[in-house]
Amino acid sequence: MHSMKNEELIALYFDGKLNANQKTLFDKLMSTDAEFRAQVEFEKQTKTAIISIKKDDLKRKLQQLEAPKKRFNYYAIAIAASLIIALGIFSLLQPRENFSNEQLFAEYFQPYANVITPTSRGNENTDTKTEAFVYYDAHNYKVAAEKFHTLFNTTNTSYYLFYEAICELQLGNTQNAINLFEQHKGYEDKLATHRNWYLALAYLKSDNIKDAKVLLQAITTKKSYKYKAADAILKKIK
Repeated sequence: MHSMKNEELIALYFDGKLNANQKTLFDKLMSTDAEFRAQVEFEKQTKTAIISIKKDDLKRKLQQLEAPKKRFNYYAIAIAASLIIALGIFSLLQPRENFSNEQLFAEYFQPYANVITPTSRGNENTDTKTEAFVYYDAHNYKVAAEKFHTLFNTTNTSYYLFYEAICELQLGNTQNAINLFEQHKGYEDKLATHRNWYLALAYLKSDNIKDAKVLLQAITTKKSYKYKAADAILKKIK
């Protein structure tokens, strides 16, 4: 895993503050990590949209100022300059003020790492468990979900529920993921605190702010898995 979180790396990129090592890492991720590229593109499109909206708002204000009398052009220009400066500062300080729950989910969601059977080259073991995680590591979440489903039904091992739910989230089947995470609550395995984070994100994506807040606040209070990110989300959805 990288020592710097992807979100921090992307933030530094857009601020123009990447050092040489960070730039190398950023370029490497852009060329090898499809999810990272998608996250960068999403941030870029969001910033462009915000600037476009605010420019349109500025244009309307200028038209309103110039409409009554031409002799007020001096004041219109002064106000326009102030608005342009404010636009630049505002877009830097509050680039996510109007983010939807779906956008917040996209910003913070990343599939949990395979910590059960990490794929290694030369591993010729082809049992169903290994196959499931091979598909998971290859981002083939549809096939992985099917295999995790079968494995849970045949073994009753709780972590298969967790990974199947992650697959469903990645596939956009939010309610299926919520149902699986809820089912996982009946088990107290090592992934229980991780489940709470992903269940909170699933609630957020489904616009269930009430239940999302309860979980995010519990995560923050207990300082459990992803508590800093949970606190950041809470501040954005208040």
